[in-house]
Amino acid sequence: MRSEYLILIIAGLVILAFSYTLVPQTTHHMMMHSPYYSTLPSILALVGILLILIPIILNAQSERYKERGENVNSNNQKESEENAQETKKYDEKLAIAEKLLEEDERKVLRIIAENEGITQDSLHFRTGFSTSKISMIIKKLEEKDLIYRERFGKTYRIYLSEWVKGQG
Repeated sequence: MRSEYLILIIAGLVILAFSYTLVPQTTHHMMMHSPYYSTLPSILALVGILLILIPIILNAQSERYKERGENVNSNNQKESEENAQETKKYDEKLAIAEKLLEEDERKVLRIIAENEGITQDSLHFRTGFSTSKISMIIKKLEEKDLIYRERFGKTYRIYLSEWVKGQG
């Protein structure tokens, strides 16, 4: 248990004990003149009880969160290891595919791999190739089943094929 919680519990016990010492001192005469004499011990007792219970509840909640956090961290670690393995497989497939391509096709494929969903117009600006050359390269990559296109307005969005990403 944290030291702040222990301090609150001790303060609660002191206040609770003090409230009980006030009870016998309140006389009928004092209660008649001021209602605070009759309610003050009750209020102090309530504050003391709260100062004892709140740290206990907070400590129990923090313990539960720690347990959940450990489970989440172990799950996250497993997921990161799986993602690292998938990324390695993906990189290997991409490297093999790039070895079989011409230089211009490799350049376009790398850009597509780094920017999934890139438009065909953007490829033209990123590579400096003419639009007709980009169209020819895209067509070749599509025939080799390395990419696929989806219509997007007057142009296309280009994605890596599922088998290259390791999902197919």
